[in-house]
Amino acid sequence: MVESSLKEYLKEFQQDNLLHFNEFYESTKKSVFYNILSFIKSHETSEDILQDTYVKFLKTVKEIKHHTSILGYLIMISRNLSLDYLKKIKDSEIEDDYQVKHEDDFNQDKLLLLEKLKQILKEKEYEVIIFHIYDELTFEEISSLTNTPLGTTLYRYNNAIKKAKEVLINETY
Repeated sequence: MVESSLKEYLKEFQQDNLLHFNEFYESTKKSVFYNILSFIKSHETSEDILQDTYVKFLKTVKEIKHHTSILGYLIMISRNLSLDYLKKIKDSEIEDDYQVKHEDDFNQDKLLLLEKLKQILKEKEYEVIIFHIYDELTFEEISSLTNTPLGTTLYRYNNAIKKAKEVLINETY
């Protein structure tokens, strides 16, 4: 989703017009969900935090400045809520939840890959990878969403891919 479209939704929401909220939600939920899932490792809990993210977004919508990246703002809220959740529970509970909740081997592999990428990449590199691979955004769209120059976005992506290859290749040998 292009940031300009998200800004149009923001204007509506700030005027208490939620007519297009479902469209907004559908266009942004995938990015937000994968961000949460990378922290939480549980689909069910991630879905709960996803809902909390949008509730908090709507509570603070009138405070959001027009130059703010809307998707970036949602990601920030989801990250903070995920970290708050993790602070409240013990590591053993997270591991038990993860083992019980995985749907199939493919999803488990995806989760493990996301977890590994989260560990080895810088936050901004990870964000570009998620936007490009999972959300299928172009580099121009990512650049616009994150308010960074296109060259910086491309550098972060290429650097992230290089790091991921090095680590993953070394782990297989």
